[in-house]
Amino acid sequence: MAAPATGLLFSNYNCLNNRLKFCLPIIGKLYALMKMMRHNKINKAITLVALLAVWALPSAAQQLYDSLINISGTNFPQEKIHLHLDKAYYNPGETIWFKAYLIEKNNPSQISKTLYAELINEGGAVLQRKTMPILQSGAASFFELDTAVNSKLYIRAYTSWMLNFDSTLLYTKPITILNKKADLKKTNPVFTLTLFAEGGDLVENINCRVAFKTNNQEGIPFAVAGSVVDSKGKKISSFSSVHDGMGFFTFTPMAGEQYKAVWKSPDGQQHETPLPDAKQQGLALRVVQSGGKLTYTLNRPENADESFKSFIVFAQMHQQTVYAAKINMHQKTQVSADIITDSLPDGIVQLTIFNAAQIPVAERIAFINNGNYYFNTDLHAAVKNIIPHGKNVLQVDVGGDYLSNLSVSVTDAGLDADVANKENIFSELLLSSDVKGYVYNPAYYFSGDADSVKEHLDLVMMTNGWRRFKWEDLLAGRWPAISHKPDNYISITGSVYGLPKVQLKNKSLTAILKTGAAGTSFLSIPLNDDGRFNVSGMYFFDTARLYYQFNNDKEKKLTSSASYSFDNGLEKRGPSAMELFSSLYFTAPPDPAVVQKNIRQHNFLLSAETMQKTKTLQAVTVKSRQKPLAQQQDEKYTSGLFSGGFARVFDVENDPLAQTSQSVLDYLQGRVAGLQISTSGQGSITRRGSNTDVFLNEMQADIELLQSTSMHDVALIKVFDPPFFGAAGGGAGGAVAVYTKKGASKTDVKGLNEVKLFGYSALKEFYMPDYEKTPDANTVDYRTTLYWNPFILMDTKNRRVNIPFYNSDNCKKIKVVIEGLNENGQLTREEKVFE
Repeated sequence: MAAPATGLLFSNYNCLNNRLKFCLPIIGKLYALMKMMRHNKINKAITLVALLAVWALPSAAQQLYDSLINISGTNFPQEKIHLHLDKAYYNPGETIWFKAYLIEKNNPSQISKTLYAELINEGGAVLQRKTMPILQSGAASFFELDTAVNSKLYIRAYTSWMLNFDSTLLYTKPITILNKKADLKKTNPVFTLTLFAEGGDLVENINCRVAFKTNNQEGIPFAVAGSVVDSKGKKISSFSSVHDGMGFFTFTPMAGEQYKAVWKSPDGQQHETPLPDAKQQGLALRVVQSGGKLTYTLNRPENADESFKSFIVFAQMHQQTVYAAKINMHQKTQVSADIITDSLPDGIVQLTIFNAAQIPVAERIAFINNGNYYFNTDLHAAVKNIIPHGKNVLQVDVGGDYLSNLSVSVTDAGLDADVANKENIFSELLLSSDVKGYVYNPAYYFSGDADSVKEHLDLVMMTNGWRRFKWEDLLAGRWPAISHKPDNYISITGSVYGLPKVQLKNKSLTAILKTGAAGTSFLSIPLNDDGRFNVSGMYFFDTARLYYQFNNDKEKKLTSSASYSFDNGLEKRGPSAMELFSSLYFTAPPDPAVVQKNIRQHNFLLSAETMQKTKTLQAVTVKSRQKPLAQQQDEKYTSGLFSGGFARVFDVENDPLAQTSQSVLDYLQGRVAGLQISTSGQGSITRRGSNTDVFLNEMQADIELLQSTSMHDVALIKVFDPPFFGAAGGGAGGAVAVYTKKGASKTDVKGLNEVKLFGYSALKEFYMPDYEKTPDANTVDYRTTLYWNPFILMDTKNRRVNIPFYNSDNCKKIKVVIEGLNENGQLTREEKVFE
């Protein structure tokens, strides 16, 4: 039946032709909404739009809902996190390597600059906590597991902005530890069947669809079949699952009757699950998706009252309105209409039906897949050498014109076997993070474009709800209380106390920030009239010391007369964790033979390492090898992201030829492959088609400053391969760091006040042996993770990267997993096994 809908996107319906009792409540709510917005100082432009909507737009109700969505998306955007872990499960004593990806509205998030990750035990205690700078919408770190770790741990990740919202929206993931000491006692099986009326309610005398899903006590679905019977035991309908314990059936509930589903669990026991009571006044919603459109059908009772004879159909995705229509059902009891979906973004659309009293009476989510959410990554083995300590080379190619941020893990597939319940970057960011309810094996729903996969995904939509917000909260004006503002990396914040405002006016602190062995930054910190200060946009690692005094306070009269407070601006702790874990299920371990192989090999590795540490060597003369001068200079001058890394180090201080160069650019010409240097004009440095960032004493500088720095003052030059994350934009062109003898010498801080500040969590480099340089046949190498790189940046000038790594002692099959995000918000994932 064709729908008498009055329009798509915004209907051509005029609220002035409606009954006064329908329009006045809307106007009243808009007025209350505007008062609330003014009180909370929300964007005045939105307030004006809401005011004009009553008079200028066709439907005040539609505009009310659209304004609420607009406010939600503009002022309360939602960030989502996915963690790429190096493997699926771990042995005690191993390292969990991880890379976090952060998006908002299916785009790389521009809100937060710092990410927090915690390792939490079963009791809710935080065992380890990492703070990381977010660079190119990614962040990376690690957790080191204790050798006596429990068998069940959790990882939780979040930004400070995410703490303003429902704590269930924080990223949480159970981590399975293969521990032979784990409690292996079997618990009594618990089998559950849950029923879901499509749209939310059963309605008397209307044919309704009811979806169902099954789970046992470990979250694993089971196949089920059964019957629907009435109160007299008469069979009304039958049902059976079609995928992972899910399916649906249809039936027409009668007035005054009660129904139940009768079914058997895998242990042969019979169970009964009551169906919800059917409503006398209600709306039945049915949704079918095919051929680039989503068709919804509304059914109302014959004797519906006035509030169930006209409706607003409203759809939103990513906190943005995608469809709205007025449905008039005064003359008809059933109406169908189409929503064209081929131009919509990929992800979950939330369809909500409001009755004439502006109450949401039915809701359904559907997944839109137009194939725009991913970009292609081509992976193959350029060199395959699966022998003990054999050298392998992977080749990765990325198409498209956007900057891509990738992470790569290479593991022993015999130890890192596949699990039944798989998650990946597609399923986490597009599905699991947006639904309320547990989804088993969510990665399956992104395994292909077959109709069967799409039908199975729609069963997930029917058995789960949208969890980002509730319409009831928006209509009541219950907005989140913003107590955590978006951060801008590390902020040195604090106050100066004990001085009158007249002495603080136009004053500033002069400060020296020392990080690592010799990293030094000079800061000027302006003070507000009340003594408060804030310097943001900084990042350093581990512990730094800040030396400070009032500017031009030679006698230190002001400095010594005041008291000070300093803070790094980072979140000190996350919310309580226990209540978040009750709905989480651990991934079942792989085949018992694989578990035993993991435990046996890991125990052998620990024993071998212990023997090597305690082995006594007789008649051995130990000769220490002096470190090369360049390495000594690198350790002396550099700190944080500037220490170590893939870089060429030039010990200018001990290079007599350096003094013959006119400038830093002149000295570097022709010394580093791929580094394009021009000395004409102000000069330029590029690499792989991108500008190379330059630093002077670890402070970002410009080419002109480098050109004006005398080579007689330069002690060290370090040229970093791309990407270099010490640069604000991720350093796609690498970096050149110059250290001067004066700037890198020990700063005289004698007599200055001092405070210790904690920065981002210390970095750790993934260890990978190089058997070409150190072919030690006696080395015990039973690594499960053969290679891990959390940051590989690729763009139009750098679409191919080669990844060399060495095999372990007995790996026979190599598993490679690549995940990533590009600057257009598209995702990628590639998984292959080489043997």
